[in-house]
Amino acid sequence: MKEVCIISYTSNTAPGGVATYLKEYVFCLKKTGCRINLVELGTDKKRSEFYVKETGNIRTIHFPYLLKGDVDRYQKGVCRLLRLYVEDSGNLVFHLNCDHCNSLIDGLKKNFPLSKSVYVIHFSFWSAALQGDVALFEKIIRNQEDRNIKIKYKDVIHNYKREKSFLEKVDRIVCLSDDTLKMVKNQYGIKQNVWLIPNGLRKNVRQLSEDEIAKLRQSYYLSPEEKILLFVGRIDSIKGIDHLMACFADVVAAYANCRLAIIGPGDINAIVKTDKKVYAKVIFTGELDSKSLSHWYQMADIALFPSLYEECSYVGIEMMMHGLPVISSDGYSVRNMFFDGVNAKVVNIKNRDKKPRQPKN
Repeated sequence: MKEVCIISYTSNTAPGGVATYLKEYVFCLKKTGCRINLVELGTDKKRSEFYVKETGNIRTIHFPYLLKGDVDRYQKGVCRLLRLYVEDSGNLVFHLNCDHCNSLIDGLKKNFPLSKSVYVIHFSFWSAALQGDVALFEKIIRNQEDRNIKIKYKDVIHNYKREKSFLEKVDRIVCLSDDTLKMVKNQYGIKQNVWLIPNGLRKNVRQLSEDEIAKLRQSYYLSPEEKILLFVGRIDSIKGIDHLMACFADVVAAYANCRLAIIGPGDINAIVKTDKKVYAKVIFTGELDSKSLSHWYQMADIALFPSLYEECSYVGIEMMMHGLPVISSDGYSVRNMFFDGVNAKVVNIKNRDKKPRQPKN
């Protein structure tokens, strides 16, 4: 019988996209009849105990949050403890969804020599450090022995070497976008056993009628005449939110009868730097449950996707599923999802080093 160990950070605190990926992946695995182990590496300080829980053919093994200590020792300890619950065999696959796990893969190879490992690239260190500037990253890697580059981009080079070492150890690599597939082959030098499997969603969307949308808008105290612009995602600079807020000030000045809805977790104070008069036109909802989020997708007139970097965004997929017109960036991997004049209006990212321009008063 095939057995899969899905290793990730604790699902209830994992980034939204990874949590959705795991949910969809487990749904698919259930249909195969294989045994499923959800191995959670603790990130939640409130869940500090080790526990094993069985539900049907799914077993959850939760390792407690590491308060202080050596991450390498922690990861190797996880592998040793797993031997108590998982038997090594040629039918066993470890599916890794966590980064910076060099010691983890070393421990798995030592304790489970018969098994295979698959790694899914959900995130890369360079993207946050360089604001998704792939051209700059490629330049750094080409010139990593240059003294000035070494000094200025020390952390980027260090993490690149760690990631390369890790990718060379796993048996299979899954990329979620064409950009990442090319990156792994060209910049990391790994040509074999690399696969492109973009994200997908299984849920169907029932498009509401105009009357239903009107009633829904009324329940949210939105006037029928208002145009609703929708942003969904973390409030984070890598999501392009700073540039979006600066541009929205100009939009309001030209088209007063509109409103921007920002849906997602994060620090609002980090982005409210535009003209204070604009705040009356911005709705911050925080993170919403799927039903409430669906309401906003139905009520919105235009979806905004200004990310500087993505892998394969579930938000982008949901925007298309709801039939919304999309304005997107041409950021890393975003350009693999949205095409100008086909399914979006695509805006070119220019100088990432520049701070967002100040709105006109």
